[in-house]
Amino acid sequence: MSDIAVRVALPEDHAFLAACMGGLQEAEIEVEANRSSVDDSAEPHLNWVLGQVAAKDGAVFVAEFQGQRVGCLMCTMDEDNGEYVKPQHRRYGYVNDLYVGQKARGTGVADALMQAAEDFFREKGLTNIRLGVLSENKRARSFYERLGWHSYEQVYRKNL
Repeated sequence: MSDIAVRVALPEDHAFLAACMGGLQEAEIEVEANRSSVDDSAEPHLNWVLGQVAAKDGAVFVAEFQGQRVGCLMCTMDEDNGEYVKPQHRRYGYVNDLYVGQKARGTGVADALMQAAEDFFREKGLTNIRLGVLSENKRARSFYERLGWHSYEQVYRKNL
């Protein structure tokens, strides 16, 4: 993993981050029919997530492998509403988006990005992190489970 560096994103990374959102959208289109085209969604989604990052004390990380930008992770903080969760566990980290380019997959880049998110949230004093993954995205689910993640909540959908 010595060839991997993770850093906070810079303004000049914007086009790269948009390309990452396009790559993520392409992957999701393969498993979910309701996804918009890459051309219609990459830049608007990136701008929405960057707004969430700013509003919710989050961070954007960029991974470099052998000197090239190859992946990104965007994360925010959120809080459970109501009294059903103990107060000390209400605030949590949320991984909004994780993307690693095809050529860098299997190199440890995704692991390094997730570690950066964990470190970021630990420094904020949080006790847990969440993320969403499409049910049919078996590769992503396997990756997260390998890192010690487990299902916390299921969201069901019925098409009408």
